[in-house]
Amino acid sequence: MSLLMPVAAVLLVSAQLPPYTPLQLPTGQAVELSADHVLYDPEQRVLTAHGHTRLSSGTALLRADEVVYDQANETAVAKGNVMLVSGQMAAVADEVTVDLKSSEASAKGGLFMQKRGVTPEQLRAAQTPQELRDLGETPVLLSGSRIKRIGDDSFQVEGIALAPCLCEDGPPSWRVEASQGSVVLGERASLTLPVVYVHDVPVFALPWLYLPLAERRSGLLIPKPTTSSLNGFSLEQPIFLTLGRSYDLTFSPGFYLGASEQEVNRTLAGETITREEPRTTGIRGPRLLTEFRYMPSVGTEGRATLGLLYDLQPVRNPVTGGFYLDEAGELIRARRGIRGEASLQHRQDLGGGWYDRIDAFAVSDGFYTRDVTADIVARENQYLRSSGVLYRRSEDQWVGLEVGLRQDIRWGYSLLGEHSPPTGAVSSPIPAAPRTFQKLPAISWVLAERPLFDSRFIGGARVEFSRLSPLFSSFGDEGLDGRFEPGADSVTDPAQGNGLFDGADREARSRIDVNPRVSTSFALGPWARLSPALSLRQDFYLGEVSGRTAQRGYPLLDLVVDSRLSRTFDIAGVSFQHSLEPSVSLRYVPLVWGDLPSPGAAPELPGQPYDEIDSALPITAPGVARRFLHAVVELNQTLRFRKENTRRELLRLTVGQGFDLSRHAPTFGQGSVLESDPVTRDTFGRLSAQLGSISGGGTLRYDPNSNQIAQLSADFRVDVPNGDIYARYDDLVGVGSDRLRRSLDGLVGSARQSPQRAQFLTAGTEAKLGFGLGLRYEVIVQPQSRSESPLSQQWIGVSYAPACNCWRVEGIARLQRGRAIPDFGLNLTVAGVGTFGTGG
Repeated sequence: MSLLMPVAAVLLVSAQLPPYTPLQLPTGQAVELSADHVLYDPEQRVLTAHGHTRLSSGTALLRADEVVYDQANETAVAKGNVMLVSGQMAAVADEVTVDLKSSEASAKGGLFMQKRGVTPEQLRAAQTPQELRDLGETPVLLSGSRIKRIGDDSFQVEGIALAPCLCEDGPPSWRVEASQGSVVLGERASLTLPVVYVHDVPVFALPWLYLPLAERRSGLLIPKPTTSSLNGFSLEQPIFLTLGRSYDLTFSPGFYLGASEQEVNRTLAGETITREEPRTTGIRGPRLLTEFRYMPSVGTEGRATLGLLYDLQPVRNPVTGGFYLDEAGELIRARRGIRGEASLQHRQDLGGGWYDRIDAFAVSDGFYTRDVTADIVARENQYLRSSGVLYRRSEDQWVGLEVGLRQDIRWGYSLLGEHSPPTGAVSSPIPAAPRTFQKLPAISWVLAERPLFDSRFIGGARVEFSRLSPLFSSFGDEGLDGRFEPGADSVTDPAQGNGLFDGADREARSRIDVNPRVSTSFALGPWARLSPALSLRQDFYLGEVSGRTAQRGYPLLDLVVDSRLSRTFDIAGVSFQHSLEPSVSLRYVPLVWGDLPSPGAAPELPGQPYDEIDSALPITAPGVARRFLHAVVELNQTLRFRKENTRRELLRLTVGQGFDLSRHAPTFGQGSVLESDPVTRDTFGRLSAQLGSISGGGTLRYDPNSNQIAQLSADFRVDVPNGDIYARYDDLVGVGSDRLRRSLDGLVGSARQSPQRAQFLTAGTEAKLGFGLGLRYEVIVQPQSRSESPLSQQWIGVSYAPACNCWRVEGIARLQRGRAIPDFGLNLTVAGVGTFGTGG
């Protein structure tokens, strides 16, 4: 990296002349020369300029301690503190020699820099090489041992070396070297036999490499080798294509070798044998990922992806996830074939207050995410959510049209719910795929709350029409129990997937939801405030299969009485404020008229909720009044501090108690209430605190009726100049219950109340240890059973990078529960070039 190419470029198009004396070069161009001393030997035809030599021609400027121009041999030499500026290109060198006849040049102790964040005028004004190096940002650094000009900005370079930015005062600590290369300044570099060096250590080599020397240039990006226990070794080669200033495409063809086969015990004809079989998860075969990005205007942007994979692994049962066997017990190795993924994210300002937004995601089958992703958190996803909305927003109202789709990926069925066992397979009957309910569509109108009756009241309203239905059917076909859980019961549900609208099947239905609300607030003397609110919810239903209509409505009365006591005191010039805010909240539904539509073909069955609006009322036993009266008593404490113009909340503590007072509320002729229902409900507390760089919080809910903790959540973070430490813990009872996952499970499938406790701990740290070293560590703890390790996944990364982050190398390891050997990987990030490695 000791020779300079770009200085030669200016000398190839410049002339060395006495001050104000034109001189014609073989190139036909002239320049202006100034120096402390200019000597010309007419016999030798040699021009020598000494001291503060300055050569300018158009936008190009050359500075040096000495310039010698030999007219007879058509060569030029610039020595001592050589500096070149041409537009956004800059260079420094100790010496450069140019042969004007062959358009070749060689340089010593020089570097060429492509600059940004600085004007050409600022570059031309630099007086020293160091000043020129320090100006602006340096996204590209380039040098070569011997250079030949083949065009206006095109060069053939021998012994080329390239780096994307200038880190230190001396040569960069990393580079890409090649025996030769073709360079177009400001566009690209094509390198033959390139090798990536880090601190003179070769870390990667290729037969050929295309590198863009400017943003948004088409070309090959750094290859991405990957290795994991899930899919073995794979290699991707990204290709970037620009389609104008506002569009680009990235193609990433690759191939996955697949994980090694494992020993499996099989019982054949009463005899147990051990044989090699593929792993049930993972992929093998060619894959092509395509990404299209666009931003044609300020208010429009988007990103679309499409990934296609030809999977050579054997077909699996969509319910059990196991392979198919023939009558002899042999594994059927029928290929899975074409699989893939797609997504679209779009945002657009249509003008006139109108906007649209699309967030769409889909995979070819439910097993796809678990096959291509090693991370345990991503593998636990059970649904893919997509939405598209067109809306108009103004100061006083909002109106929108929304389509909401959900893909159930708990099972291995295809996107369209199809599955056929391979020929010759022996297996139990496979139930039809679940029919996930979607919003097709939802139309909403929201009137923002506004003053009413001389500003004494505040009023608003929401009206929504929604159609809830499977995508390609008019009913869910869930069976007798209204749930789709293949393989969960010992007895098969005969009505599940039979194609008949019977049992507790959910039918597609339309609903109009009307929800107006009026509220006010007034003082109760100097110590308290009363805030009542009255709202009404009225729903109308139409079943698309049965033709049955239904309606349900009820008023809601909310009443809040709160107060606030505060005290301010000073400590060491800092003002602190402590506040106590007690409150009592009541919510009362005095009566309910109508009911939800019943499921299946039997109108005598109880009404069935679909989503969060249907489930807004508590579920009660038959014959029990559905009106309710709930109360919450809270005490909220805060501690704030103020110093000069800085204000911050240091501490917030909330404690409260819930009550169910429904048995003491009038029934309005709806039947009796169970006297055994408990009055006292959850006792809860919430805490959040921040002290300097330390912040955290937690929530505790205790059920006095069952004498157990219903929820325990906590999190904290410590931010320090060289890193951070974080953790979050959740401990929940009844995960999957209607209370915790009502909105999602209502549309995708009813969740059963689970008596099991779900515990989940995520903790990690990211730190810079000095000397460019970095550390990242994260652990996920999720107890499963006494026989399994609670450590669900551990992930560690050790990295090294210079202070300017011109490059970064990181080694990573991921160990998952049930695996004795972790997955190892290596990532190398080069500024301006990209990242290759295993990811993570």
